[in-house]
Amino acid sequence: MGHHGAMRIGVLGAGRIGQAHAANLTLVEGVDEVCVHDPDPVALDALPESAMRVGSTDALLDRCDGVVIATPTAHHPDDLRAVADAGLPCLCEKPLSLDLAASEAVLAYADAAGIELQVGFQRRFDPGFVEMKRLIDTGALGRLYLLRAASHDFQPPHESYLPDAGSIFRDMHIHDFDALAWLSGDRPVEVFARGSVLVDEMFARHGDVDTSTAVVTLEGGAMAVLTGTRQNGVGYDHRTEAIGSLDSVSAGLGPHMPLRSADPGGPQPVDPYPTFPIRFHAAYLAEVEAFAALVAGTGPNRSPGRAAVDALRLAVAADRSLATGLPVTVADITA
Repeated sequence: MGHHGAMRIGVLGAGRIGQAHAANLTLVEGVDEVCVHDPDPVALDALPESAMRVGSTDALLDRCDGVVIATPTAHHPDDLRAVADAGLPCLCEKPLSLDLAASEAVLAYADAAGIELQVGFQRRFDPGFVEMKRLIDTGALGRLYLLRAASHDFQPPHESYLPDAGSIFRDMHIHDFDALAWLSGDRPVEVFARGSVLVDEMFARHGDVDTSTAVVTLEGGAMAVLTGTRQNGVGYDHRTEAIGSLDSVSAGLGPHMPLRSADPGGPQPVDPYPTFPIRFHAAYLAEVEAFAALVAGTGPNRSPGRAAVDALRLAVAADRSLATGLPVTVADITA
């Protein structure tokens, strides 16, 4: 803990996700100060009043007891090494890097430094996903047959986002790849992926697709089916279903789910989720609460760094499957 027992948590990067983390951290009991550094003064304007602006990364590292990395993806490895050198616990947004070998290297660096590294897979903290995992782990779901994950964005990102984002599998489905392994407790062994460009030709210009499917086979024989699209007409529709022998449940099902019933008198969404910070508001808050507990030494690491590398390996397998038109064995993907 920091000076006089006060807990100070720093946020590197004040883009959309950095702003959300900073705002949520100001709500967390036991966090006495939130410090933020971003080289862009305009980004800092959107921060909560109570957040302290810090002039450099070094100044932030000197001042804080734990650090959230929310910088652009290309900066993650260097930023993470700096936090590791300072010996501080870290919550790093996904991915550690878009490159598998670089991700392995920076994870090894953090491990060698002995720091706690939590990765930003917020589904692990979402109340619906937490309950789904409990039902699977306790056997209440019975034998797990299938997982189905929908990742359907409301509007596509601006083209300027695409060069550094990675493919739809590395950028968007990476959350599903982590969640399916975490939820099932089983090892993914094979990935088969398909994709099309239907939303906007800009995705093709960047060698990507905007409409995607993947089938992931788990070691025990259960399968996960992923669907993705960069745009749909109703809202931000990200939910996962688990189908088992005794029970079937959905995380993300409810009045705000951006899906309409076509049946007469069937349910219609009320204020469907427009964006990820709204859909996963509770998850992002619980994620930084868990990080604060990790910094204080009072809680476990519920989203360890290794998970980022494992999820990226599945995304790389999906990219390879998409390119070749063939199923890919996960064990064949080496850094």
